[in-house]
Amino acid sequence: MRTASIALAMLAPLTMAHGPKQIWDGGKPATPEGVVTGRFTYQFEGETFDGYVAHPANPTGLLPGAMVFHQWYGEGEVEQWRAEQLAHTGFVAFAVDMYGQGQRATSREEAVALVGPARGDAARYHRLLARLFEVFIDNYPVDPTKISVSGYCFGGQAVLEIVRRGYPGVVAAAAFHPSTTNLTATIPPTMTENVQIHYPELEPAGDEGLAFFEEELRYGEAMGWTTFKYGGASHGFTDPTNAVYDAKQSRLSHEYYHALHYELGLVEHKDSHYDTVGLACDPSRPNMCGEYSCTCSASSRRHLLFSTAPSVCTCA
Repeated sequence: MRTASIALAMLAPLTMAHGPKQIWDGGKPATPEGVVTGRFTYQFEGETFDGYVAHPANPTGLLPGAMVFHQWYGEGEVEQWRAEQLAHTGFVAFAVDMYGQGQRATSREEAVALVGPARGDAARYHRLLARLFEVFIDNYPVDPTKISVSGYCFGGQAVLEIVRRGYPGVVAAAAFHPSTTNLTATIPPTMTENVQIHYPELEPAGDEGLAFFEEELRYGEAMGWTTFKYGGASHGFTDPTNAVYDAKQSRLSHEYYHALHYELGLVEHKDSHYDTVGLACDPSRPNMCGEYSCTCSASSRRHLLFSTAPSVCTCA
């Protein structure tokens, strides 16, 4: 039964249904203080690619590395924002380009034209993934044993492929509204812990899409994986330039991702610049809120089990 389920996963539809594009309300947030950014051009099989790197200013020694894989429109401001979030917590963060320099989509039709060839040749696809790790580690002060990968939509699929194949040094992985279609013959997955899948309730592939990948993980006897499902959310819910963007669910999903880094000891605090304000905190763990404070006050809601209103603690 497991083998049959996994085979079906490999035949799952490749089409991704996005909400229409929208103007980012307020635009991309300013780069956090203390973070340095720049373009990063690299070569792959005779083609030029153009990504984006963000890192703490004046790093000393090797830092943990983070790779951000773009959605089907290509690397842009949203991926740059996510890289800056990660850099703010102490990573050297690389928003990769998987299409090629100048290859970006502005419409659904253009995205379809780019995404098909990008993953149509599975062997080339995996050679490109391997090349991304190589150029990142070779050109930046990255600890090759401490790499986290995250991706969205098309990029979320890349993260799942990394989990399936296993890449040296990858210790954490998070896929946001990913296509779960299996592009590789590697079954079961090689990476068996610290894997997160952030899946919207209204994903076009439905519950089956998530169940397929969960079955792969079970088949591989993976020990440390977590799936999060977001009620009422649609494919693209973490993208501020998408009409289906859900700010609260997006923030929570990234809080879970940053918390994984904190728990693994990759960073000293989660990303306060973007994600911790207004979130629940524990006053016994002062670093949870980063540069903010964990403030507690009596809840306005009473509970039958308490004679007095319980305290509510949030980052503020």
